[in-house]
Amino acid sequence: MEKTSVHSTGRQQFAQVISEISNPLFIALPTFLVIALTSSADLLHAFLWWIIAVLGISVAPLLFIWQGVRKGRYTDHHVSKREQRFVPLVFGLSCMALSFVFLYMLGASPVLIATVVAVIVACWISLVVTRYWKISLHLVGMAGAVTVFILLFGPRLFVLSPLVILVGWARWQVRAHTLFQALAGTILAVIVTIAIFLLFRIQIW
Repeated sequence: MEKTSVHSTGRQQFAQVISEISNPLFIALPTFLVIALTSSADLLHAFLWWIIAVLGISVAPLLFIWQGVRKGRYTDHHVSKREQRFVPLVFGLSCMALSFVFLYMLGASPVLIATVVAVIVACWISLVVTRYWKISLHLVGMAGAVTVFILLFGPRLFVLSPLVILVGWARWQVRAHTLFQALAGTILAVIVTIAIFLLFRIQIW
């Protein structure tokens, strides 16, 4: 009985760690860095685009949420309660829109612009859904990132697919989402990302 309890506790702790590091605001940091580095003509433009993208997509929303947690508006930095997610999502979408405008004005690569648009569309749909049902934003972020890498770098990047399953399991294990909520986030991210890339006529593989 004690051995089973220890095993269960270890599994729970592992799931918690995965849940923490797979926060979509964190996932955006390396994702946009890779896209910027591989789609720009030089490092200067790559890092400029990356900074602008992550300021609006990661940094500003994260600081807004942390401030909300400190003031007691939100229960935690995951904004685990569905009822509390509307304002952070609206704020985040506003910041993302600003990043899009600046990147467009600076002539950022079509791939980077398309990815930002995909993030905005996926978050907007999530905002609507979240009013009634707690779709998994962790899975929207992870599945979206994996889909982008597969579309850009080819089938060999399907090797990243287990990360989506791992994050889905972790969010279920910590009782943040049901399996259906995790699956919904995954499907949303994949469909939106593919649709936006096709709309922008991004060359795949």
